[in-house]
Amino acid sequence: MSHIDTQEVVKQLADLTGALTSEKDHIKLLDRIILGCMYLTNADGGTLYTLNEENENELMFTVLHNRSLGIHRKPKDLPPVKIYNAQQLSSKLVVVQTFVQQETINIPDAYECTDYDFSGTRNFDKQLNYRSKSFLCVPLQDHEGEVIGVLQLINAKDSGGDTIPFPATQQHLVESLSSLAAAVLTKRRLIDAQRQLFESFIKLIGRAIDHKSPVTGKHCEQVPEIAMMIADAVNNARSGTFETKSFSDIELYELRIAAWLHDCGKITTPEYIIDKATKLHTMFDRIELIAGRFREYKLHLELNLLRQHSELSEETFAMAQAKLTEQNRLLDDDLAFIRKSNTGSEFMAPELKERVKCIAKINWIDAQGEQHLLLTQDEVDNLCISKGTLTDDERQVMRDHIKVSTDMLDSLTYPKQLRQVPEIACNHHEHMDGSGYPRGVTGDELSTRARIMCIADIFEALTSPDRPYKKGMLLSQAMNILGRMVEDNHLDPELFKLFVESGTYLKYAKQHMADRQIDDFDASALPGLN
Repeated sequence: MSHIDTQEVVKQLADLTGALTSEKDHIKLLDRIILGCMYLTNADGGTLYTLNEENENELMFTVLHNRSLGIHRKPKDLPPVKIYNAQQLSSKLVVVQTFVQQETINIPDAYECTDYDFSGTRNFDKQLNYRSKSFLCVPLQDHEGEVIGVLQLINAKDSGGDTIPFPATQQHLVESLSSLAAAVLTKRRLIDAQRQLFESFIKLIGRAIDHKSPVTGKHCEQVPEIAMMIADAVNNARSGTFETKSFSDIELYELRIAAWLHDCGKITTPEYIIDKATKLHTMFDRIELIAGRFREYKLHLELNLLRQHSELSEETFAMAQAKLTEQNRLLDDDLAFIRKSNTGSEFMAPELKERVKCIAKINWIDAQGEQHLLLTQDEVDNLCISKGTLTDDERQVMRDHIKVSTDMLDSLTYPKQLRQVPEIACNHHEHMDGSGYPRGVTGDELSTRARIMCIADIFEALTSPDRPYKKGMLLSQAMNILGRMVEDNHLDPELFKLFVESGTYLKYAKQHMADRQIDDFDASALPGLN
């Protein structure tokens, strides 16, 4: 270690240990450790191999440096090193043997060593006119004693620049420094593992809600896609309101987590309400019960006429038959009207509701003296729903999912970088003018990311092609609805403008909507853009 004095060693070690807390990028930190090892040993080259977590039979090139050859880069195109072959025999490469034997290997001269396979090294030297001579390979062990990588140094140099073997004192120093690299790798892998488990659990909840009912389709899965696309458009804006706005990586991650959790409260919403495809749907669609009553009533009328046949003249009976035929036709019209009303596809005007109530007045008494109604009061109430298929009570239960979501998310303890998740996730039903729910806050009280969620949630619900009870809406229809909501001061006009002008809506459509839904229209003429 004659090329540096003790003070420089101490300074280098202090810099490396200080970097453990100051450097957030673990690859850069590992790079600094390799360079530090090269500096302290005056090595010409240094490589860090790490175990591939997805394929534990491979060592990946993570850091690569060589001063003489001018190589200072993170390898991207170098193939991994196989540890075992098909016969489960370990490779004779020195880096592999260091990994397998879990001990340091110090080779004074690779060209005189016959214990390991250096054929690839010799080919490398021949191609680049280089001479790989001395090697020092040190295994990296985690806190459980598992080898997770190998640190390799090549060609130690003396003060005159000649290649020499790595002295024992340098070997001990590098072995000590390798523990720093192992600690960095272990810390990163533990953090990544916890993060992956956390994200997997969140996605598990979202997918469970999506699978709970075919009506929701892939809503919880697709909303994050739209939200992240809009956030990306904000970051790429070069003019307008968002020219100086940019989300950090942490803020983007927080938005993605919030988007996955935005409907978590639906896990408590009764399935019969989520799945209510028609107004009369409970455990099944009661329209067929009503159709059966219509048939029963028509049969009752026919039997009454037949009972009177012997008491009526032929002319009177013929007139009664004609009247019954007309009555049956009107009943058929009424049933067709009930079937159409049951779908909830059209707005129920007051006169249509009145017709339902008139039909409900029809009743009869059977041969056993029991009274029958053509429509029950509950069926009347459901058929008279003005818009959609839910009653006011059912709609409130459906809306309560956001309150449940808020309670669920507020009950969690978050790390600093995720503390805004409840605010982002639980305000997607709020409006800019304060007319939304559940809190009725205005746009001034909503963060930009919460406003993004408002657009993402509605756009996905409108365009989803996988609802079993409705066809996916045309892209032009969905965009016009969003535009009208902007005009009604429900959605953020600047975000909607960016959504349109950046082409984000079309990018999402091409990736996730059915081809038949993507129609041509003049996006610049959409409402809400002026």
